[in-house]
Amino acid sequence: MRQIGFIPDPVDARKFEDYLYANGTGIRLDRFESGWNVWVFDEDKLLFGKKELINYLNDPNAEDYNIAARKAKILRLKQKKEEVLVDFRPVLSQDVVQFPRFTFFLAILVLAVSIPMLLSDENRKHFVSILGLNWQGEGVFTSLAFSTQPWRFFTPVLLHFSPLHLLFNLLLLFEFGRLIEFQRGLWKYLAIFMIVALFSNLAQYLLGGISIRNGFSFGPPSTFGGMSGVIYGFLAYAWIKGEFQPELGISISSSTVKFMLFWLVLCWTGIMGPIANISHTSGLVIGLIIGLLPRRFTL
Repeated sequence: MRQIGFIPDPVDARKFEDYLYANGTGIRLDRFESGWNVWVFDEDKLLFGKKELINYLNDPNAEDYNIAARKAKILRLKQKKEEVLVDFRPVLSQDVVQFPRFTFFLAILVLAVSIPMLLSDENRKHFVSILGLNWQGEGVFTSLAFSTQPWRFFTPVLLHFSPLHLLFNLLLLFEFGRLIEFQRGLWKYLAIFMIVALFSNLAQYLLGGISIRNGFSFGPPSTFGGMSGVIYGFLAYAWIKGEFQPELGISISSSTVKFMLFWLVLCWTGIMGPIANISHTSGLVIGLIIGLLPRRFTL
């Protein structure tokens, strides 16, 4: 770094700095007594800087310098935005995918099960009998014949009982699921799905028969199913990661979060009819827990 001269007025010093910055030359200004020493960073810009400084001091109010000052302001704003983007550039999983294949696979499974269910009561009973969690008045593991039918802990997410239920869940599955799959990779996404599905299904199975309408009572839960518990788990996970780990590149809008929470509360009121509210709420809770895991353990 070499000194090229001295500028007494601070406004003129900043304007000259802007002029050279706009022309690709960086300088440094150091306060000295009643003015500013001017330094260039590059040795090969020494003669150029001295020449430009002489021209500038002869006519600091020339229009070229005013134009350059405005240009420099724009360039600095652009550089600042680029630095912010670099600082918060998503750190993608090494297993990041370009197509949401597991989300797509889940959607196909849901359609393959739910469409036949919606077309026939007989098909509905059949799929519920082989994929659902059915209360039999026994312990959870014995009633599921866990040793031979472990899929029942997960497969209730494939069951849907109305076209609106099916459409709503598929749209949200693609909205939240593909975001997580893109940014976290297939295997972490699969792990999140399995944990949330297991937790929300078991919670609904074990607690879905609780009633407080006519005093606290506990009875067998009604048949339930749907991807909603998993959807709320994905929502919570994406929300928390966006708030506390933005470098992962996972975020959802606050309006979406508010809408989903409003819908959750609305379902609890009973206005919407029989809803697996325990599944929704427990999915939300386990999604929050996974999202809040310390960084070295995070999914």
